Amino acid sequence: MKTLVYTTAVNNPNRAIQDTSMIDLTRNSWEWWCKQNNCDFHIITEPKLDNTSPHWFRYFIFDEKPGYDRYLYVDADIIVKWDAPNIFDQYTDLNKIYAVRDNFSLAWVYEGLKGYKKFFEKECPWDTYFNSGVLLFSKEHQQLFKDFIQFYKNNQQEINLMQSQTLKKGYDQTPFNYFVINNDIEIELMSEKFNLSHLIGKQILNGGYFIDMGYFWHFNGFPRQNQIGMVSQIWGHVKDMYND
Repeated sequence: MKTLVYTTAVNNPNRAIQDTSMIDLTRNSWEWWCKQNNCDFHIITEPKLDNTSPHWFRYFIFDEKPGYDRYLYVDADIIVKWDAPNIFDQYTDLNKIYAVRDNFSLAWVYEGLKGYKKFFEKECPWDTYFNSGVLLFSKEHQQLFKDFIQFYKNNQQEINLMQSQTLKKGYDQTPFNYFVINNDIEIELMSEKFNLSHLIGKQILNGGYFIDMGYFWHFNGFPRQNQIGMVSQIWGHVKDMYND
């Protein structure tokens, strides 16, 4: 079975820290892990739509890299642990989308769900709300992704306004949660080890607890200007583990 791990690193002139600065640190871990697990690795580097946050570009993967049986999307600010098991072997149903629950700030989740409800018929439960920073899916979801891109295009002006001014509760994540539910796609929540996020807020960054606790270390939830230095320091401590 042909598998692909991919991420996005599309520079945005409005950001003080560019995405390529982050992927230059984290890609080494993924390229090594993919080699060990017979996966291909790809980075989306070019914008797909004007006036669009790069968060939405992850859904264009079937246009850019067709022909794979299964796909794993990971945010650019994630390092994979050297001995992480093959996630494609852990979760095998081609009809399901696999993700990790996002429950760090339930107020943020609840307010976002309320804000985007007007676009959808079916409710999206807060207790199964997932983080879109790690998504495991298959070629069976190509039409779903195409339809989601069209949904965004149809509502781009209003969604962009909600993202930047009125709601301010993330980008693609909440709409995609709703879209999956409203298209009757089965979601299975994975172990948090495969998207161990908000390390500072969970008090597992200091002391390095996250290294033993998780497989995919997600360095989100703290100021972006501090992010590069933090990830660089951590990579310096662990990089020798990624040796053939």
